[in-house]
Parts: sequence; structure tokens; C-alpha cells
Amino acid sequence: MDFTLKKIAFMIVAVVAGVGLALVPPPPELTVSSMRVLGILLGAVVLWAGRVFPEAATAVIMSSLFVVVAQVPVDTSFSAFSGSTFWLVVAAFGLGAAIKECGLLERVSILMLRLFPKSYKGQVLGLSAVSTITSPAIPSKAAKCSILSPLTRGIGEAMGYENESKETTGLFLSYYSAICFSPAMFISASVTTAALVGMYSPEIQEHYTMAVWALCALPWIVVMFLGNYFYISRRYRPANSDKFDMGFLDQRLAELGAWTKREKIMGVIMVVTILLWIFKGQLGIPEYAAALFALAASLVFDILPVKKWRTNVAWESLVFIGCAVSLSSVLPAVGITDWLVIAVGPFTTMFFGNPFLLITGLAVLTILVRFLILSEIGYLSVFTAFLFPLAIAAGVNPWVVGFIMNAFVVVWFMPYQSSVYLTAIHSAGDGWVTERATTSYCVVYCVIALIAAYVAYFVWQATGVWAL
Repeated sequence: MDFTLKKIAFMIVAVVAGVGLALVPPPPELTVSSMRVLGILLGAVVLWAGRVFPEAATAVIMSSLFVVVAQVPVDTSFSAFSGSTFWLVVAAFGLGAAIKECGLLERVSILMLRLFPKSYKGQVLGLSAVSTITSPAIPSKAAKCSILSPLTRGIGEAMGYENESKETTGLFLSYYSAICFSPAMFISASVTTAALVGMYSPEIQEHYTMAVWALCALPWIVVMFLGNYFYISRRYRPANSDKFDMGFLDQRLAELGAWTKREKIMGVIMVVTILLWIFKGQLGIPEYAAALFALAASLVFDILPVKKWRTNVAWESLVFIGCAVSLSSVLPAVGITDWLVIAVGPFTTMFFGNPFLLITGLAVLTILVRFLILSEIGYLSVFTAFLFPLAIAAGVNPWVVGFIMNAFVVVWFMPYQSSVYLTAIHSAGDGWVTERATTSYCVVYCVIALIAAYVAYFVWQATGVWAL
């Protein structure tokens, strides 16, 4: 790899800052091992921020140094690899590759879009709805964008809108905003959300099944969906008649041909899997087990050929997720979480005591830090490890804290912040929408998300979700 001047500078800062913190004499509540863990973590955060090494490489270095330098037991430093969350993510990656491989998502998306009115507002609503409804079936946001972006561009051209026009921008944002906010409701809609589950305590993981999670997230998602729809459909609507011919979708459906055997089998597999997730309480089958059975079925029926499983799954991302999620075990093991509650807890009373201040603070923190830490999972793994204990000490449900951070972690103010965003605008070809027009909408997105969180608070408070 090429070491630019920027990367070398970040590397030097990471080593100096990490070693410096590790050598600081520990306060009475901590140990030498605790300070070494903090130093290693600080160095890893700097390396992630500077993208000095691949994310997975930095994560492996971090976890290995925990064992070698800080003397953290290996089964603690790499604890997530033996946990249910890691295997849920493994299955999710595989299922996402299988659904994309057989073409099921594109066919279902087209069939659903044909049900909506043949107008600009109708297609804005349709693209938002399709992106939201199909999101639980495929965890890779980038994969969804690679399928829906060309489809959305084709709809815009069929409606007669020029590329890079406000109407085309609105169509793009209608599907892309739903790609961003739907994972906050559906655990299986994003690898980031699936990884977030592993950052909670076992008790919270047991309680917040996929169905319970979705139900608790419903107040936020409703406001988010409606807010985005009404703003986009009015702000980007065409000045003239917006009726159009549905011929493009019909033509694309004809090109796909009749339902293939692989599509039918994959459809049955996903329906059964979703039903197992919904009725987990009655059947007693964990989500990760149902997902693994589904992955096995897709391999057995050759929907996802083994060779494609090897090449189409981001295995390095799985390693990164396992190391990052393990932080939730490492920090308590060396006494950092207990010390944090004692040392910092009193200073956070104002925030945790005022729900609106807490919601706003978490949103601002996430937005600002994401300019530096580009990895969504990297950000969540570091800050949940520090904030969850403080929330518990203040009597606030850590699920709420994680949910709000996850709702804002998808920001794309600058293109470099999100590889998913870059996939979305470029997978349909150049000259479709502009970065300037689409990144500026992130401000509106965050405002709507903040209002949705305020509204959701009243529901969470009334239903007992907010407090422990």
C-alpha cells in the first residue's frame, strides 16, 4: 500500500498519542492494564480516522495488542467471534449476496413500484416504500443501491426528466433516504444495525428481538418516512404535468423473463426466515439460527454458489465487526466502564436528566465525530462502550441511546463520509445526479430525524421504553 504524507502523519500521531496515554500512571480505580487498553484504543481510533490501514487490519492489530500488551484474555479480546451477533452478521452477508445473485430484489422492487400511481408523487412514495419494505431482506446497503439506482434512473428518464435536474434529484433522494433510515427499524436491514445489537448487554439482546425492536422503532420511522416523503414530493416536484408511461418498468420486467427456479426458492427461504424471526418468542428459534439455516439452504440449492460465497462476501468486514463489537467486553473486563461511571457520570447528569438535551447531544456528537471516524461500526463500537454504562447509571435505557446514535450515523454531508452514498450516485452511471444537490439534503434529513426522535420520546416515555 502507498503511504502518503497524510497517512504517515496519522500513524505518528496514533503511536505517540497511544503510547503516551498507555504510560500515564493509572488513577486509583484503574490499573496499568486499563491504561494500556485506553492507549491502544486511542491509537486505533486515530488510525481509523486517517484510514492509514484497512479497517479490518487496524481492528486486528488493536485486539491483538489488547492480548499481548494489556494482557487481556484472548477469549475476551475476541469475544464477539463466539457470540450470536457475529453469526447473525455472517448469515446476513451471505443472504444478501444470495438475494442479489438470483435477481429476486430487482423483480420484487419492480412489481411493487408498478402498484403506485403513475405520477411524480406516486413514484416518490413508491421508491420510499419499496426501499423500506424490502430492506430487511438484504443487509448490504451498497448492494441495495447498486440495484435500485439504475432502476430509479430509468424511471426518471421514462418520466422525461433531464439528468441532474431537481426532479431526478428528488427521485434519487426518495429511495436513498429510505435506504438510510430503514436500518434503524429493521435489525437485518444493515450490517451496522446487526453489529450494534452485539454492543448491548445479553439482557437487552434477549429482550429486543427483531419484532420488539421494530415495534419500538415504529414511532421514529413513521415520522421519518412521512417527513421525507412530504418534503421531497413538494420540494422537487415538476412544474408541469407529472403523469408518465409505466412502459420502462414493464420493459425491464419483460427483460427479466419468467420467475426462475432460484428466485422462487429464495423467495420461500426469505418468507420462512422472516416468519421465524417474527415468531421467535413462540418457536424459541434465535434469529441467528434462523438466518444460518436460510444461508445453508441458499448454498444447498445453489442459489449462492460456494465460489460466489467466497468472492461476493466482504470477509474482511466480518473480521472488523468481530473485533469492534468485542470492545463491549474488553472495557468492562479491565475496569474502565466502572471507572467511567464514577469519574464522568456526575458531569453527564444534565444531559441524561433532560431527554431533549440528550437526544440533541447524541445527534450532534454523532454528526461531528463522523467527519473524523468514517466507519459507522467503528464509531458505534467506541462510543457505545463509553455511553451505555453512563446511561444505565442515569436510569436511561441504553437501547434508546444506541438507537439514536444509529439513526444519525448514516450522514453523508461530504461524499467521503459514506461509501454507500458513493455507490448510490455512481452505480447508475455518471451524469445522473450531482454530489452538491444530493449531499445538501443531508441537512434536511438530520432535521427530520431529530424531530422524529423528539416525537418518539413521548411514545417511549409512555410505553416505558425510555427508562430502565
